[in-house]
Amino acid sequence: MAEEAVAGGRETGTALPERRGTLGAILLARLSLNAPMRIVYPFLPAISRGLGLPLETTTLLLTARGLVSMASPLLGLLADRTGRRGLMLLGLVALIAGALLVSAEPAFAPALVAFALMGLGKAGYDPAMQAFVSDAVPYERRGRVLAILELSWSLSWLIGVPAAGFLISAAGWQAPFLAIALVGLASLALMAIVIPRGAADRAGPRRAFELQSSRGVPSVPGELRALGWAALLALVVSLLMTLAIENVLIVYGVWMESRFGLSVTALGLASTAIAVAEFAAECASAGLVDRIGKHRAVLGGLVLNLLAYLLLPRIAKGLPGAVAGTSLLFLAFEFSIVSILPLISELAPEARATVMALNVAATSLGRVIASLSAPRLWAAGGLVFNTRFSAGAVLLAILLLGLATRKTMAPPVAARAARS
Repeated sequence: MAEEAVAGGRETGTALPERRGTLGAILLARLSLNAPMRIVYPFLPAISRGLGLPLETTTLLLTARGLVSMASPLLGLLADRTGRRGLMLLGLVALIAGALLVSAEPAFAPALVAFALMGLGKAGYDPAMQAFVSDAVPYERRGRVLAILELSWSLSWLIGVPAAGFLISAAGWQAPFLAIALVGLASLALMAIVIPRGAADRAGPRRAFELQSSRGVPSVPGELRALGWAALLALVVSLLMTLAIENVLIVYGVWMESRFGLSVTALGLASTAIAVAEFAAECASAGLVDRIGKHRAVLGGLVLNLLAYLLLPRIAKGLPGAVAGTSLLFLAFEFSIVSILPLISELAPEARATVMALNVAATSLGRVIASLSAPRLWAAGGLVFNTRFSAGAVLLAILLLGLATRKTMAPPVAARAARS
């Protein structure tokens, strides 16, 4: 397959990302960054009650987080110009500040600022980290390494949601955020130690082409014009996948509470099935994506995702069916979204951090749209309306991805290698 012939990712670089200590520090940092993203959804009703606000207003916290995360391309451009390490550390600092603020002030305005800070932290850290790893790991093995790092996503739910449920029951809705701040502090110290300045303070690979604005400075619009339609297509697919899953995830907590009468603690425990499904999907991606091809893996995951959205309202008549249906849904989504990362990482290796940041921005835009659509669809028609909307978004993603052949979606560096 064309994409597997890629010679990319072979730039001269360090093997640091594949060392256990470095991988462990990156995993812990991402666990702390992902936890506030994950624990909010099952406990949105509890947060709404704590703030004394309706669900529609509370979801504006997610809107603010998503809007700020859309600044990620500017941070990615900075990481391409100045290096990865600094952005990774600054991302953790923003997370700690936001988590401390929301744990200290139980009011809507401070919570809005706090969620924006936590979103900014993830928007700065993730693309810089993904570029750092992609700089050093060859393309044919990159899918496995990135998938291993994505285990932090499922683990943040598997560990964070039950723990948050207990903490909320014992000390109120703000208590989990103080715990997140403490884990973030530990992660910041470890990252500063295990990633020395020389390993990631340098900028990314030298560009084969110069993207200049009128003043001779690289710009995000310039990056977009140079990417080509294959890369832009992949970014739109990421946006649609995220929009679809968030459109269901945002109403997950209120659905489970209203339909099955689960307490906060029981909801946290029941939600572990989702994390187990995501963990299985990340393991499957680690084992399969490099073998079967990135394009094929994403397309297969999207088809399974579409089927899961259509099936969920039919099988969620009782609690076991609801847990099984949502588990299938999240398994399919997680496999798809993890499998697309190595593909995107090589579509423009000369501007890798910027491209990975554009992907963060695309997924953030999907979350912003869902934060506005999900509660309104829920109010209009319940779970059926949410899942139908999500199924339509995934169907569009399948059609867009199907427009690109493997040859078209093959990373540009493969074509350059073939010509040389």
